[in-house]
Amino acid sequence: MSLKFRMRVLIVGAHYPERGGVQLYSTYLSREFIKMGHEVEVLSYSGSSSCFGEVVHQLRTPKVKLIRGTSFIINASMWMKRKGRKFDLIIANYAKTAGAALGISSLKGIIVFHGTDIFMGRILKSIVRKSLSRGKTVSVSRYIAERVRSIFGVESTVIPGAVDRDEFLNIPERDVVRSEFGFSDEFLVLSAASLVPVKGVDLVVEVASKVDAQFAIAGDGPLRKFLEKKARKSGAKVRFLGNLDHKKLIPLMSASDVFFHMPRFEGYGLVIAEALAAGVPVVAANVGAIPEVLRRDGILVGSVEEAVQAIRELKENREKLNSFRGIARDRVLSRSWRDVAEEFLRIV
Repeated sequence: MSLKFRMRVLIVGAHYPERGGVQLYSTYLSREFIKMGHEVEVLSYSGSSSCFGEVVHQLRTPKVKLIRGTSFIINASMWMKRKGRKFDLIIANYAKTAGAALGISSLKGIIVFHGTDIFMGRILKSIVRKSLSRGKTVSVSRYIAERVRSIFGVESTVIPGAVDRDEFLNIPERDVVRSEFGFSDEFLVLSAASLVPVKGVDLVVEVASKVDAQFAIAGDGPLRKFLEKKARKSGAKVRFLGNLDHKKLIPLMSASDVFFHMPRFEGYGLVIAEALAAGVPVVAANVGAIPEVLRRDGILVGSVEEAVQAIRELKENREKLNSFRGIARDRVLSRSWRDVAEEFLRIV
């Protein structure tokens, strides 16, 4: 297909204003396609909205676990059957839901695997496999590409996410940011994740109970009350900040002493790339694709005990702490969302 003409692009899946890795992928990909002169429409869940001028179609999706995903698959597939043929490019951004909807619609497109969407039941797997045979497959990491090959028998083009360079320039001074959030100059460990089991925030709280430092957790989810109770019982100095806009989260990353990420599974780890771009030393679980993102520019840990030891050592050894500060900033900032968009167009 020639890429010189103005394309009509449909991106299917979770979108702005939610701020997880899948949503950021959709939102910034939309922006770049628009900047390149293409028309972009997004087919998404209730509550989604436009961020950069993309046309967003909200489908009725109740906020009830399981029902939400199932209703999206049904409604999105029906919508695409009616209107999908007018698009030159369809990107199903999360295989388990958007990919399944694309499969039911019988249309051809690109299915993007992000991580937990490799885990699906027999019926969904059959639907997605048929869709994969008609179109193209993208995985956001080499780790996920290997899992997709093993489970579905198809090869993926690996297209990782990126960070928005402009968001990491002219960050306010550390003292100003800490004052705004009410944090002292004491050693500060920040974590940012959805409060769901797979993100391992309970492990962050456990580590916090064993390290003499202030911890902050940005994010929200169904486990919040449980985690707050766990923190109180353990005596951990943890503040739960709820969901933060990037304009707040990125300066807080920069003002922190350590960024700590302890998921049980991770398909890519965009939040780690963001922490590296903010210049903060990173301690993270050695799971999934995290080693691809972190490389040797942080500390990988395999247990709560190893995490406790790593954070304590960084707290007590300023020379080692400073050796990690800003170490991968240039590397991470060198990849842009424009690069991501262009890599998609190369496989169309």
